[in-house]
This record gives sequence, C-alpha cells and structure tokens, in this order.
Amino acid sequence: MTRLQVDGAPVELPAGASLLDAVQAAGAALPALCHDDRLRPAGSCRTCLVRADGRTVAACVTPATPGLTVDTADEDVRNLRRDAVALIASALPPHALADSAHSELAEACRALGIPPHTAAAEVTRGRDESHPYVQLDRDLCIACGRCVRMCSDVQGTFALTLTERGADTVVAPGTGGPWAESDCVSCGGCVDTCPTGAITQPGPGQGLTTRQTPEDRVRTTCGYCGVGCTLDIVVRENRVAAALPARDGPVNRGHACVKGRFAYGYLGSAERLTEPLIRENGALRPATWDEALSRIADGLRAAVLDGGPDAVAAISSARATNEENYLVQKLLRTVIGTNNVDNCSRLCHAPSAAGLTASFGRAGGTDPFDDVETADCLMVVGANPVEAHPVVGARLLQRALAGTSLIVADPRAVGLARHADVHLRPRPGTNVALFHGLAHVLVDEGMTDPDFLRDRATGLDGLAELLADHPPERVAGITGAPADDIRTAARLYGRAERPAVVYGLGVTEHLHGTDGVRTLANLPILRGAVGGTGRGFGISPLRGQNNVQGASDMGALPDLLPGYGRVTDPEARARAEAVWGRPVPPAPGLRIPEMFAAALVECGLVTPLFAGLSHERIDQEGACPGPAPRRTGRANEPCTRRSSPLRTGVPTCRRPPTCRPARNPTRIFRWCSSPGADGPTTTSLPPASTP
Repeated sequence: MTRLQVDGAPVELPAGASLLDAVQAAGAALPALCHDDRLRPAGSCRTCLVRADGRTVAACVTPATPGLTVDTADEDVRNLRRDAVALIASALPPHALADSAHSELAEACRALGIPPHTAAAEVTRGRDESHPYVQLDRDLCIACGRCVRMCSDVQGTFALTLTERGADTVVAPGTGGPWAESDCVSCGGCVDTCPTGAITQPGPGQGLTTRQTPEDRVRTTCGYCGVGCTLDIVVRENRVAAALPARDGPVNRGHACVKGRFAYGYLGSAERLTEPLIRENGALRPATWDEALSRIADGLRAAVLDGGPDAVAAISSARATNEENYLVQKLLRTVIGTNNVDNCSRLCHAPSAAGLTASFGRAGGTDPFDDVETADCLMVVGANPVEAHPVVGARLLQRALAGTSLIVADPRAVGLARHADVHLRPRPGTNVALFHGLAHVLVDEGMTDPDFLRDRATGLDGLAELLADHPPERVAGITGAPADDIRTAARLYGRAERPAVVYGLGVTEHLHGTDGVRTLANLPILRGAVGGTGRGFGISPLRGQNNVQGASDMGALPDLLPGYGRVTDPEARARAEAVWGRPVPPAPGLRIPEMFAAALVECGLVTPLFAGLSHERIDQEGACPGPAPRRTGRANEPCTRRSSPLRTGVPTCRRPPTCRPARNPTRIFRWCSSPGADGPTTTSLPPASTP
C-alpha cells in the first residue's frame, strides 16, 4: 500500500494508483476533462493540476508515491486549473454552458466560478445525426480523445479518429463518411465518456451518463445474453429514459453493447401487449387477468381429466428469473403431476451442465472471468463473443491486442479470428476429434502436469490409450484442420503459464455436445490449469441467454429436478417430495421437440412421413421395432379429437440402439477438488464423432 497526504489528510492507496486517485479518495474534486477511470490516463487537458511536494503536476498521470504531500487548495494552482478550463470553454459556442447543459465541462465551470458567457465562440462545424443512437455536435468537441480511446481501448472497434489540426481538430468516424455508415457497433461508450455533450444519445436520455447519479435510477441486470451486465435504468415519468452501464458492474465495468445500452424502445411500443387477449370465434379480444387465468386453469383441468397429467406440458424460459423457472416446474410436477417441462437451456446449456459435472463435479465454469482475463493464452472455441457476447468479446479482444496468445477454433471467420495466432476451422460436427488431437499433442510432447494428474485426476491410462489413436495427421483428415495448425495450437496452449478455455454454443449445440464439453475439459485437466493451482484458469462457457444456468439449476427440465437430481433417482425424488409435500412423477417428461411432435401426431396434423420418421416405437421390453405405423390423418386436418394433443398413446424411444450409428467410444477422466479426494474411475462416454 502507498501512504501519502492530500490537503493534510492521510490517504492509503494500492500500488500503481495516481495522484488523481489519491485526491478522489480524500474526497476532493478536480476537473479532469481528458480522463476517464475506464481508460489509460492521457494528461492532455491540464485541468487536474495539483501541487505535489512543491511541484505543479497533472494529477491523472503522476504516480502516487509514499510520503508525498499533495495540495489541491493552493490558490495559485486553483487559478491554474480555472484558467485551463476557461480556455477550453472559450472555444465553444454558448449552448455548451447553458443552464440546461449538464455535461462534465458545464458542471466544472460552475464549480470553478466560470460564467456561462465564457463560451461565446461562433463555430459552425455542423452536426451528424445520421445514427439512430448517437448524435454528434462538432461545435462542442474539445478534441480530448476520450471517445476515440473508449472505442479503441475498451470496445476494440477503432471506429473513431481525430481529424484536422490545431484548433480545428474534431472527432469523426474513421471511414470519413456519416456516422451511420462507419464501423460503429453502437456500444454507447463514446456517448458515456464525452465530457462536453458533443456526443449524445437522442431522446429523453440525452445528456445522461454514468458519471451522474440520478435518484430516479433502478439497478438491474441486462436481460439479453448470458454475460450478466449490470445496468442502471433511469426512470422518468414512469418511462425508461436511459439504460446506463454501471461502472461498478463486476463484468461490464461501465460498458455495454447496443442491446443493453439502447434496446429498450420496445417498452413503449404501440404494438406491445399490455393486457391478456382471449381468442373467440377466430379473433382475439381483450380480457381481464382474472378471466384469462380462469380460462387457463379450466383448460388445464379439462386436459388432465381427459388425458391424464401427461396431457399437459409447459415450456419455461431461460430469459425468466430463477424464481419463475422454479415455480413453473413445481407447478407441473406437484399440481399437474407430470415432468413435461423443458426450456431452451437444454440445448445450449444442458450439455455444459452434464459435461462439466462429469469432469469437475459442478455444472458451471471453473473460474471467474476476471481471472480468465489475466490468462497468457486464450483458447476460444465455438463462439463469436464479439457479436454474441460483445462486452466479454471486447475484453478478450483487448487481451489479444495486448499480446496474449489467442487460439480460435471455429469453422467461421468470427470476429476474434482475425487477431488469432492460430485459427482452427474444423468441419461442423468434428469437435470431439479436434479436442482429442490437441490432447494427443499435449500428452505426446510432455506438456502435461504429472503431479496434478497423479494427485487430482483419474482415468489417465484409458484416456492416453484413446489419444494414441488420434495423432494430428488422422485428426486433420477427420476435421479438415491442418495437422501443423493443430500442433501449433496445442503447443501455444501447453507451453503457456496460465492458459484458459472459453467456449460457446458451437460446442454444445451438437448431437455430441456433451462429448465435446467433456473432451474439451480434458485440456485444462491435462495441463493442471484448473482447481486453484495458479497454472491456468480452467474452462468457461459463454451462455446463450441471460439465465440458462438458472433455468437448469431450478429444474425446468424434463429429466432433472432442482439441483440436477434425476427424476428417475428415488433419493432425489424423496428429497423434493419432503420439501414440496407432494409426490414427484418418476418418469422423465417430454422435451420440446417431442411435445410438438406428440401434439401434431395426436391431432392428425402431420403427414404420414412426419409421423413415421419422427417417432420410434418401443415395446414393453424396451426393444425398438422401428418406425411407427403411418397415420391416416391428412396434413393440416383440423383436430376434432377430445383427447389431449400431447397424449400419443405410443411411448417414444429416446436413444434406441438401432437409431444411432456405431462409433468409437471416448473416454474421459475426472478432476478431483483436492489431492487425494475420491473420484470415479475411468468413465465411458457416449460415442464420439470420430469414424
């Protein structure tokens, strides 16, 4: 820690802090028009001058050193700060300091006693209002460069630049044309950091930034992707005026993407449903909530009486909260009496939950993203975070630009691929083979951690036997990725001091999604780069929606209870029954595709081809005799049957032996949480995608 004095008060700061940090910690206020805590200091505006041991220095670029005495209230240095701010304001038009202006510059002038008439320049450089979310008033630009640095150093888009020279210097899109035609990704970073109001968002949020702390703000979490950005929603007159990224957000750190920052217009859309609608005689009519809920309850009750509990199914949502998902599955299981509940997380997250649980004993990533960001080698697999998870993508991009080794494995030329040291482009569906090839090189060239594997992993012998059959040359033939690139990628990962793996839906949304997660997890286990060893940061999934983890944790799945207990496990059911006071059905429910298929088959709304190919029948002994008999119902024939559309009368064959091609088995070994901890023996996985 660094100890110094500011205006006579002792201040203690962590190493690497600046004098501006010390002044702020002491509770003093300084103008700093070229500074933003999210950016590297520039020291170009000279508005944060202080006296440090008798020297006049810019506080933002001067390191805090032990024993230093800092004076911010000295009259001479205060006048210097005032003159610097007044000089900047004098080059701006009158509306820069108008009473309605609440920019950082306008508030600094008021604090320093600089009158509004100081801004009296007659500049007519014009405006750019071509962009739907960002407007530029060139006359207010002071060329501080904060917007340019935000675009490059935080977002990594490099869409902005400073043009012209001297007093004519002004920010402009780097492409030279209108803002709307530039490379801007609408993250809003430039809007938030601009100190003069030269760059603002149109509408009721104009002038609102994270620097301000309005009382009418509500803290929330972004509801779009799975990053989990913290937002402050400014509400005025019962309407959203702005969505501001919270600077203390643990993941986004005052940054956002276009969705989190600007995509709230639908809240006030005239097309948004604001009341229940009930269909009668082919048309929808407004209804009260009581009427709508009664109609739903009556329909559910009739379906259960007619077709039994399994005549009802519910699709929950990975965009809903934990509480909502929990209540949906509880309603189906304890009130209706069925396990027919599912949500989209089974496609994008359930393979991760199963694979990571098999490898590490837990259904989530192994390390927080702040740690992952400090890795010296990043392997990004099956993900396009620059577009799908822009805030995380921006942070990963900054690490790559700073020199961190980057391996991208994706058939597509995703955003990070252009900055990658190695871009592996496997054929779709060959992920398992690719991961085996990388693991082969790690084992073959001695880039594993023998002590870690001996003390904290099991099944190495079985895995080594399998990997011996996957040299890079054979894997290249399967995946299409060159053998030399496979070796290069494995060596980058294997020789790094602190590697990390980040993966997305390109790994999980496959027939062998769980296999892919488990075999990918082998890489950090082989390297000993997991489990708090200090030699790496494990493996982290990027979620598709904002609460796929929670939806799965809460048991909104046809075969799993809250906490991932299987419905077929009597002990897991007994635990749930003890809490709920109601019996839990023992048979797994229908998945979403099976729900629709069952409904269509029962209603006769499918062609014979659909019915014949979509369902395999099983006899009472569990054998799979083949396709179901063809139905006689015509396509699009109205459903006149009274029985439930979900009651097929024919059990479905989830994974009959004859329905999947024979393939080589894969093997995996499991990491144990501590040396000597008991772990399972070598486990045979479902077949891999290698021929």
